Amino acid sequence: MATQREENTQAGGVEARSPRRIITPEIRAQRSESRAAQTYAFFLRDLEAKGLERKLAEQAIQSVLCVMEQRLMSDEARHMEAQLPRKVVALLERCERHQGHPYRKFGKAELLGMVSEDLGVDVNEAERITCAVLATVREHITEGEALDVLGQLPKDLRTLWETPEAFSTADTERWLTGRHVDEVMTREVEVVHPDDTLRDVAEKMRTLNVGPLPVCDGERLQGIITDRDIVVRAVSQGMDPNTTPVSRVMTDEVEWIYADEDVRAAAERMREEQIRRLLVVDRNKQLVGILSLGDISTAASEHEAGRTLEAISEPSQPMTH
Repeated sequence: MATQREENTQAGGVEARSPRRIITPEIRAQRSESRAAQTYAFFLRDLEAKGLERKLAEQAIQSVLCVMEQRLMSDEARHMEAQLPRKVVALLERCERHQGHPYRKFGKAELLGMVSEDLGVDVNEAERITCAVLATVREHITEGEALDVLGQLPKDLRTLWETPEAFSTADTERWLTGRHVDEVMTREVEVVHPDDTLRDVAEKMRTLNVGPLPVCDGERLQGIITDRDIVVRAVSQGMDPNTTPVSRVMTDEVEWIYADEDVRAAAERMREEQIRRLLVVDRNKQLVGILSLGDISTAASEHEAGRTLEAISEPSQPMTH
């Protein structure tokens, strides 16, 4: 016969051997604060990689985002903020002129003028800093939200939101020309099947923190689906995301490029068509990767860094008398 202690242990199962830790509101708050600190650190790290040291990066976040949000309708500004790290939004809210400034129309020159005055730099430096901040914002929000912001900007401001910093020097342009897409593209691409449900796709987007996903039947490219497609073409039309397949709302006509095409030409195409990425296929039309503006910028930056390291590593010449 089992003793009472043995019976209690058996009844309690695993919990009797390893009591569950009680998650208090304090512990939950600590975890939330830790996650917020990590996402903010990633945001700053991305800015530092674009050439902004920490103090300037925080000042630039305040200035650029405050000015940019004055150019966006209030609802759109809130939607963008909802996808940014909490500490980024806190910096923005501490900006003295942020509160009480209604939406108003202005162009690139006025925006850069305000950033220039805020940071005490010339207009050219203000443009470099603004592009760095906005590029980092784009990297931390979904594709659908980035398109929503783009749709509210006039043509001259779109260049700040969309233009990559990949072609900073003539040497970099020459280096990119002749390079094949498969040399700089991202090879590991998450895809979905035409028969997957919208619920499954939305969960995958949430987990991966992405907006668009290629649709493939096997390895062959069929189209693309975005978070915006799910909202506009399905949810707003009353479709059930638990049963509606991807094939009903995906975009069949998708922008793609061959893996052996020229990177420089691909970048020009993205600029002309105002898109941020191209799916990459081989000559059998099978998906092999994806090329983004970020891939091109990273490749160019690494090239520039390599040239700099090479230059500073050269042995000095002996002095002549």
